[in-house]
Amino acid sequence: MSDDFEKFAQQVGSGSADKVYSRKMPQCPKCKEFLTEIYLEQNPFPEAPCPSCGTLVSLTPLRDTERLSVDKRTERRCPISLKVSYKTFNEFIDEYTKNVSRRGMFIRTTRAHALHEIAELLLHVPELPHPVRIKGEIVHVEINAQREEDCGVGVKFIDIDDQSREALIAFIKSRENCE
Repeated sequence: MSDDFEKFAQQVGSGSADKVYSRKMPQCPKCKEFLTEIYLEQNPFPEAPCPSCGTLVSLTPLRDTERLSVDKRTERRCPISLKVSYKTFNEFIDEYTKNVSRRGMFIRTTRAHALHEIAELLLHVPELPHPVRIKGEIVHVEINAQREEDCGVGVKFIDIDDQSREALIAFIKSRENCE
């Protein structure tokens, strides 16, 4: 990570999210596909075929299992919906953020993206004449969420130019509940 970006990360507000929360995360033992709570609710039988590979999965122990997950986020999220543009091999795509922090953002999308993919992003910040240019790494992919608004990708900022960094810092600081 560049020194400039580290300065950017320190200038924008910090927060703590060492929360531990529980959620049901049943998986097929063969293909490791996550079985949604809706799928479990629709199948009252003790076994059901995995929706991905068809393997019979015993649902009784899965219904009773809660898995503790540590929220690995170290930065406070600012719930901002901003337009993000990027180019794939054959098209130019516009998506919107769900939140932005000093080290990354979550982009709402149902498109498949590869984990650790490097993306050149243009973040459209209101009142700025040009989009903020960001180079980021996709570190989380969630395209099978139960609610469409929870589908998307987590992007960790790798590099951002000085002018863009300053503009993004100023914008985030100007937002209510985002300092």
